[in-house]
Amino acid sequence: MGKKIIQFAAILFAAVICLSGVVSAADAAEQDVIRVGLFYGSSALPGANLLNDVGTGYRFGYFDGDARFCPVGSTGESAISVVKTQNVYYGKVGDWAGYYDTITSDIAVGCWHVQLPTAYGTFEAAQEAAVSVPGGFPAWIEGTYYVRAGAYLTSGEANAAAAALGAAGAEAVGTSSSGVSVVRTGTSRVLFQFDGGAGVSLAVRPGLEDGVKTVTHFRGYRYYGDFQYQRRSGGNLTVVNFVPMEDYVNCVISREMSNSWPLEALKAQAVCARTYAAMNRNKHSSNGFDVCGSTDCQVYFGTAWTGTNTARAAEETAGKHVWYGGSMAQTFYFSCDGGATESVGNVWRADVDMPYLKGVVDPYEADVASQIEKYTSTVTFTKRELKELLHSKNYMCADVVDFRVTETTPTGNVLTVTVFDAAGKSWSFSKEKARTFFGLRSQRYTISGSGTSYYVNKDGVLSSMSGVYAVNGSGSVSQVPSGSMPYVVTRDGIARMEGEAASGNTFTVTTYGWGHNVGMSQWGANAMARRGHTYEEILKFYFTGVEVR
Repeated sequence: MGKKIIQFAAILFAAVICLSGVVSAADAAEQDVIRVGLFYGSSALPGANLLNDVGTGYRFGYFDGDARFCPVGSTGESAISVVKTQNVYYGKVGDWAGYYDTITSDIAVGCWHVQLPTAYGTFEAAQEAAVSVPGGFPAWIEGTYYVRAGAYLTSGEANAAAAALGAAGAEAVGTSSSGVSVVRTGTSRVLFQFDGGAGVSLAVRPGLEDGVKTVTHFRGYRYYGDFQYQRRSGGNLTVVNFVPMEDYVNCVISREMSNSWPLEALKAQAVCARTYAAMNRNKHSSNGFDVCGSTDCQVYFGTAWTGTNTARAAEETAGKHVWYGGSMAQTFYFSCDGGATESVGNVWRADVDMPYLKGVVDPYEADVASQIEKYTSTVTFTKRELKELLHSKNYMCADVVDFRVTETTPTGNVLTVTVFDAAGKSWSFSKEKARTFFGLRSQRYTISGSGTSYYVNKDGVLSSMSGVYAVNGSGSVSQVPSGSMPYVVTRDGIARMEGEAASGNTFTVTTYGWGHNVGMSQWGANAMARRGHTYEEILKFYFTGVEVR
């Protein structure tokens, strides 16, 4: 009964710390914080290293239901690693050199420990007691502090260590599938252990002083904010960066554009990035965070490319979003449009009610086209390659005879392309599927052939209609006018030629721009800013009928 009372008191004490204002002004309760998944799913980690860059030491805790940081411990160490409480090893060679993994080495962090019987109500009390025990460290186990020692690979080793310790009540203990240990990087020395059960996961707040804006090294990049470590389903660590929204925006725009770009373009990107993040909170809720750091959401590598201009763009647009009517808009963006953006219904779904995502002819982007790598690019397909491509996707076509654009949008982008075969069949691909199916950089492109050929009775090939005679339906023979679209008799019956049956043996696709063409062209924003347009004017050009507030 006494143990339960102590445990309840410890949980109550932690709750009071969370709610009493002891947490810093940089806390999630004070700021808009976005949760960015850095490693998760198949990329989850056995161990994750942290190294102070700005600020000293770390605070340990967890985030409560209101995303407030609740401290439960700390360390003055600068280089720490969080590892799952299974047997892990510090890598010395190969890809895992410098990291913790299950690949064996002589530096092992085992999942068995010696635990002393006394329960403590505070971290300070447990830490003081741990100092007198060889290899001792404080452990926060579902609201109660204990002193544990060692990190053994087997229960037998832990039992032997408990007996050798000679302390009354000392026993060997394992760890649960939700536990994590904090170790001094490069060693097997455990500094702190955390197990919140299924309810809470370890959070690490870099820095011991509230007034310092910390920056922390993690996996080759530097990050603002805090880190959370979840062992989902008892596996490796899902690592989530809890970062203030404006710091996140600063980092995103530095990667999506460049610190050297015009300030008004960066501001437009900042508002897009902030609005996108706000609109897509909980996009990855099944993995315990809001957005990821890849192109599936917005590219995010911490502070790597930030600078004075990106920081200004985030700061000077702080809190600004794009609105349409009474709701925030979906602020899609992409690299460059090649001359025109496209309506969302002509790229993804026609039934999506987003009238602000309307295609517009872009007169600005051409100003900077010469600076854009592969602004115009070509892809060449032979007839055989097209046939093999269709076969690989289970479209059973005969020999390809034609490949052409069969429908365009009001802004001149491609809506539909069609492949024709020698058996008289055709396959059409529309919208984004057409672009991705043929591996094109943009939805704005043309298709041309390498010559003109006409196929007759499947096997015959004519280079032109010059000197060709045909029999019409009444049996009369007459010369086929050059450039006409004649009827031909095939082995399968009579079919009307819908134009040139093929354009030589190859087809060249020339694309203009790069991306899905929906929303804001980043290079177009650059060009508009160079012409003196404000970030609001840029956003209102690419997003029809919106407000920025």
